[in-house]
Amino acid sequence: MDSYSLVMSVDGPLVLVGVFLTWHLTRLVERNRLGREKLSWLILAGGLITAFGFTGYLAGFNLGVLVIIGPAIIAYALSMSGLVGAKLEMLVQIGLMVLSIPISEEPKTYTILMFSDVSLLLLMDAVAFYSNSPKKPASMARLSAWLLVAFTVVNAIYYRSLPALLLYTASVSLWITALLLSYPSAKVLNSAQEGL
Repeated sequence: MDSYSLVMSVDGPLVLVGVFLTWHLTRLVERNRLGREKLSWLILAGGLITAFGFTGYLAGFNLGVLVIIGPAIIAYALSMSGLVGAKLEMLVQIGLMVLSIPISEEPKTYTILMFSDVSLLLLMDAVAFYSNSPKKPASMARLSAWLLVAFTVVNAIYYRSLPALLLYTASVSLWITALLLSYPSAKVLNSAQEGL
């Protein structure tokens, strides 16, 4: 197994942990702000569909459509919940990621992979731009999103390179740290509401 596949085999489960943490954090926020769980399940579904499609695509199965559907579900859930709105920074990030497609060696393959990265970016930005996110985790999530953008550009130019791997690993690790640091405040808000 080459170093890229080895690192990605570790980062893949980390991303799934991040998807579950984001889903659970969104559930807590929805209960506190909306009084019920509304669309958090769609975030989980979108993340899992993207992961399943990405894994299947890498294994040689024609599941690219799932990698497109997953991010669409996540974007829909975030926009309809009213918890996170589109920000100019988020649009710039997605724009830079899309602009990296033509400079890759295989634009068609890279386009499919890009949908997976956009899905992850949306989940990172959900933590970064939620209005009630604590300042430190929000800043960490913003940095993790920009590191992911840097990864997509570097990976397009130097596919499977060590710098690309390091950027991806740093991005995912920082995102999960931001999620874990966000939990105490979400639980405090939820407990305070339950006590009223």
